[in-house]
Amino acid sequence: MNPCNLNQLGVTRAAPWAVGHFNIHNQEFIRAVVKAAESERSPAILAVGMMSVKYMGLEPLISACRSISRETSIPVAVHLDHARDLDIVKEALELGINSVMFDGSSLDFEDNVEKTTSVVQMAHEHGATAEGEIGIVPHGTASVSQAEMTDPALAVEFAERTGVDYLAVSLGSVHGMKSAGTSLDQGLLQQLHEQVPVPLVLHGASGVIDEQITMAIKNGIRKINVNTGLKVVLKSFLSKRLTEEPESDLLEDLGQGIDAVSESVAVRMRLFGSSNRT
Repeated sequence: MNPCNLNQLGVTRAAPWAVGHFNIHNQEFIRAVVKAAESERSPAILAVGMMSVKYMGLEPLISACRSISRETSIPVAVHLDHARDLDIVKEALELGINSVMFDGSSLDFEDNVEKTTSVVQMAHEHGATAEGEIGIVPHGTASVSQAEMTDPALAVEFAERTGVDYLAVSLGSVHGMKSAGTSLDQGLLQQLHEQVPVPLVLHGASGVIDEQITMAIKNGIRKINVNTGLKVVLKSFLSKRLTEEPESDLLEDLGQGIDAVSESVAVRMRLFGSSNRT
């Protein structure tokens, strides 16, 4: 079965839980997520982002994700995150990725619809799922303006015209936050869940406080993206480890780093309600 697309992970629009999307950057991160998925009996998404593609390469990352995901019976999807170029979407699908997210949030509405529709068609031809985005989830700012958040009427039109399987929405979260302190517009989320016909996605979850995550799942979020928080965990662990054990073997350091990231992923899975779903 592995790797699989998002529709094969078991989460639905009506489900009372969310699946975790965890950005991976090398083999250590991939193994950490898969280890957590096994220990928690939780489906998981290995997400290949553009910065990681620049760091390691698209084919090596997808190949590693596909290979390691086959080692477990737990449902694991391999997903392309925040693609803005149709060529890289096409290449990823040809390399066997199972899900793609096109980020047209910076485009005008009609351009976003047109390009996202093309991505959906390409994905479905390959048996993959497709995610789009309406509204803006910014990077590294203190707050999100009301104008940047998702308009429910536009979200409904976007979902219906593009045929996306999942829709990323803007509720007040911010990409790249290294600590959690953000709240979400839960009223807006309730409107979106009531009106939009596909499962909703929360980006920038590393900066959102746990109570808001729990409430967001209750109000309709079904896929939650985590990236920066896992980088912080590994960097903090290795900084401490290399200071305290300067003579230790690097492979042992990395092995223990995998364990630290894996435990952080497992905590997220329990928060998302995805544990013991397989």
